[in-house]
Amino acid sequence: MNPRRAPPADITLTPITEPDFPVLRELADTIWRQHYVGIISVGQIDYMLAGRFTDEALRTHMQAAHRWLELLRVSGTPVGYCGYELADMDGDRSEASPAVMKLGQLYVLETHRGMGLGRFMLGHIEGRARELGCRSLWLQVNKQNTGAIGFYRAAGFEVVREAVFDIGGGFVMDDYVMQKHKQSCRQPCPRRHDRLGDGWRSGEHG
Repeated sequence: MNPRRAPPADITLTPITEPDFPVLRELADTIWRQHYVGIISVGQIDYMLAGRFTDEALRTHMQAAHRWLELLRVSGTPVGYCGYELADMDGDRSEASPAVMKLGQLYVLETHRGMGLGRFMLGHIEGRARELGCRSLWLQVNKQNTGAIGFYRAAGFEVVREAVFDIGGGFVMDDYVMQKHKQSCRQPCPRRHDRLGDGWRSGEHG
């Protein structure tokens, strides 16, 4: 077995700002078309990209409390991005229960996969979950996305259910919901309640 490669030393992971919107759109367009063709239709890729990466959608996502979208750079070059938020799996609105973090997006350019960048971003997100006292981390992943499913299984996630979500435009997301339990926190963290299946979902690892 080959040892895992350590990520490059010159990595930065910073919150998205408005000047980054065109960069993020270009990254998403490239990565999604590299990876999702053959998993979902080109029509669905076009539909999801058009809806998720407008200035308005990105601004709303960026400005929302307890929701994060971050750009990954290696030697100053954007090569990936990740998004995560405080969102419960089952819609539980009890303020007494510890919050849960959703890993919504984790993407790396094909040219930079195998460098440990996906593990780097996942470790960063898990660290944020611990800082905020979240009891578990969960995600949605397409059932046909076998590479990503294997990546998350290796990181300690388990499939907890299957779910199909209507995202409009005549399209659905046929996903597994995966979860990784974290150590319980002393105090609950602030909560955000967004519906499951909103289209911000984890995808390609790296």
